[in-house]
Amino acid sequence: MKNLIALLAAAGIASAANADVLANWTFEVSVPADAGPHAAEGGINGGDATGFHNSQATVYSNPVGNGSLESFSSNNWEAGDYYQFTTSTVGYEDITFQWSQTRSSTGPGDFRVQFSADGVNFTDLLNYTIENLTWSSVSFNPDSVFGPIALPAAASDQATIYVRLTSNVAGSSTAGSNRVDDIFINGTLIPAPGALALVALSGLVAARRRRN
Repeated sequence: MKNLIALLAAAGIASAANADVLANWTFEVSVPADAGPHAAEGGINGGDATGFHNSQATVYSNPVGNGSLESFSSNNWEAGDYYQFTTSTVGYEDITFQWSQTRSSTGPGDFRVQFSADGVNFTDLLNYTIENLTWSSVSFNPDSVFGPIALPAAASDQATIYVRLTSNVAGSSTAGSNRVDDIFINGTLIPAPGALALVALSGLVAARRRRN
């Protein structure tokens, strides 16, 4: 039994290490000039990125990204404004979320990550602070990368999940901007019923044969 548990644990670790990209936004193809939706450029399932601002004066744009030519940017930030990312996780579990984000000197720097499985009821997962870091099209800044963070178990095997980066504050100026880049939603394939047990048992059989 101890050997079986050890093999099952090892299989779980291997599964987590071999996560698949379900949706990835680089904004190099979508090149945001409005609130979206902007289709994911990569990933097994794809998805959409959108922005929401209360202000009708908000301007969406695509300045340089984190080591790339494009990003998703906007100004006129108020508390409660957000960027949202959606994708399907059908057949996948252990869902994670990773992103790059920076701001101008007058853009908001106090944000939270929110998750929903229905697009209506959102749960706060993480509060974080964004520094005013310079991005270049030719130089990647690792200090702008957040995550990966684990999404709740409720994110597994869903037709659509919703992840928001929501501002807790307004910018100190209406011209203050905030931008995101390199969004990744990853997951690991849910094993078929009994698959892990079969892998574990086959490992035990092989181990016994080697001992004999």
